[in-house]
Amino acid sequence: MPSPHGEVEARGLLELLWLVEPRERRVLLLVGEGEKVSEVARSLGLPIGTGFSRLRRGRRRLAAVLKRWRRLR
Repeated sequence: MPSPHGEVEARGLLELLWLVEPRERRVLLLVGEGEKVSEVARSLGLPIGTGFSRLRRGRRRLAAVLKRWRRLR
């Protein structure tokens, strides 16, 4: 049975996604669910390069947020 502490920590981590810009967060989540960046870009009506740029920026922002979160723990 999973630890309740693990569930609380997982919820906290998911909430950190809200600190990523919405356009970037959407691409991050869709790619995280297994979609290809080209499919995500097409479904959002974006050029493929823009999809990759949003993914890259989203990953950088999320990494920075996680780094700050780890320091506070």
